[in-house]
Amino acid sequence: MNNYKDSLLPFKRSSFYNKENNLTYIGEGEIGGKANGLLLINEILKKGLEHDMFAEFEVGVPNLCVIRTKVFEAFMQRNNLYKIALSKLPDERIAHAFQNADLPFEILGDLRSLISQVNTPLAIRSSSMLEDAKDEPFAGIYETKMTPNNQADTSSRFKKLVEGIKFVYASTFFKAAKDYMKATNSRTEDEKMAIIIQEVVGTKHETLFYPEVSGVIRSYNYYSFGNSRPEDGVVNLALGLGKTVVENEPTWSFSPAFPKADPPYNSISEM
Repeated sequence: MNNYKDSLLPFKRSSFYNKENNLTYIGEGEIGGKANGLLLINEILKKGLEHDMFAEFEVGVPNLCVIRTKVFEAFMQRNNLYKIALSKLPDERIAHAFQNADLPFEILGDLRSLISQVNTPLAIRSSSMLEDAKDEPFAGIYETKMTPNNQADTSSRFKKLVEGIKFVYASTFFKAAKDYMKATNSRTEDEKMAIIIQEVVGTKHETLFYPEVSGVIRSYNYYSFGNSRPEDGVVNLALGLGKTVVENEPTWSFSPAFPKADPPYNSISEM
């Protein structure tokens, strides 16, 4: 599985988000921890999943394009952003400075081509060099920007995409990130940020767009119940995009070893 990164291909303006070209990159440099993890998951699903067992479902990593870290470095240096980024100014001031800066011109054509081919909602996600690290993971430290991407004209969708990328870049230097860096003996100025532009999977429900269900699976359950054991793991499910899951709100949970066993509640109000 050493070559799992080979599934990430250079972005082609002529054919984006198809089965042969659904994991792509723009720019040079690293892809960051989160993107690396998604590529590994993609390889595991391709080689380790018996797809015939789930013939009625499409199982895979949602379409994505990674903007590599050299683009972030060029953005920071060309706009002289490090001084304000490393200052103690509030997040709003830092975000404003980043929005007023220009993305490297050499990626703008690819971004416009990308957005012209996609009309579904997009998640603009962080993928820093420190993210998803084994010892000191930065999960939840940086921002994700969701864009509905439903405007009729390409220019409006392109503008929202660019704004989202700049916002995620700015979140590298928000107070929460700086505080976590300090707590983990890391240096903010050494961090490099890649960006993942990823399709949001779901269905339109009148004026809303969301998946029927989202969830998280963990390999160890500290609160096992019934006949399940801690090492059996646990699955947490919620309606929609899973905000309740990641914010530790009440969710439907079960053990993969006993998927038909209900959680130990008498009613939803007890959850």
